[in-house]
Amino acid sequence: MKLRSNAHCHTVYCDGKNTPEEMILAAIERDFVSLGFSIHGWTPYEPTPVTLEREADYRAELRRLREKYRGQIEILIGAEREFLYERDYSAYEYLIDSAHFLLRDGECLYIDWSQERTADNVERHFGGDYYAYCRAYFEQEAELCAKSSAAFIGHIDLVSKFNEGNKYFDESDPRYLGPALEAVETAVRRGLPIEMNTGAISRGYRTTPYPNPTLLKRIRELNGEIIINSDAHAAKHLDVGFDLCVELARACGFDHVLRLRASGFEEVGLED
Repeated sequence: MKLRSNAHCHTVYCDGKNTPEEMILAAIERDFVSLGFSIHGWTPYEPTPVTLEREADYRAELRRLREKYRGQIEILIGAEREFLYERDYSAYEYLIDSAHFLLRDGECLYIDWSQERTADNVERHFGGDYYAYCRAYFEQEAELCAKSSAAFIGHIDLVSKFNEGNKYFDESDPRYLGPALEAVETAVRRGLPIEMNTGAISRGYRTTPYPNPTLLKRIRELNGEIIINSDAHAAKHLDVGFDLCVELARACGFDHVLRLRASGFEEVGLED
C-alpha cells in the first residue's frame, strides 16, 4: 500500500534544503494526495534562521502554492511547536508538538544535535548516566503530552536518535522503558496520535524509525493511533522508509494508520 501523504517536512524557511515548491513538485511526482508543512516555530534558542516575519512569509508562500497546485495536491500549513517555549500559533492549521530541548540546570540541552554534544550534556548534567538523561527527557515528554493540544506528537523517543544498536543505553532496560512507556501512555490517554518518524533514517543515524517496536506494541494495546511521517528536510526524503514503517506497524498489530488531509485525519488500511 502507498501512504501518499506526509505531514512533517521542513523547507528553506527553517532548516530544510528545498523550497516549498520543490517539495510540492516532488510530492506530486510521488502521487501524494496531501503534504503538510511544519516549520520550526521561532523560539529564543532554536538555531535556525526562523523569525516571526519569516514565519509570515512562509504562510503566505504556502497559501500561494496551494492555489497554484489546487486540484493536484492538498497543501496543509502547519508548524512544529517546541514544548519549552509557549507563544501564539493560532495562524496555523495544525501543530506537531515536539521536544528538541531538555531543560536542565537552567540550560536548554539540544537532544538531537550530535552524538558529541549529547555525550557532553550527559556527562555535565547527569554524571554520565544515560538512563538518568533518558528519564529526564521522557518525564518532560510526558508533561508535553499531558498538556498538548496538537494534531499529533512528533518523534516521541527522539532521545534514541544516536542509540542505534543500543550504543549508549539498552532500550529494553526498565530504566529506559519505564519512563518511555509513561510518556506513550500519557499521549494515548489524551487521544493524541503518535508519529512514526523516519527522519533519523534519512540522516544515516538509524536503520529503524521512531518509536521502537516495544513502544509501538504498547500504543496498539491501548488502541492508540499512529501517523507515518518522514520529517523530511529535503525533497528526496519525502517518503523515505515508509514501506519499512508499514511493515513494522503491521508486525506490531496495527491494521491502519492515520493520514492528514485538509478535512482532518483519515484512516489508511495496511492491507497488502
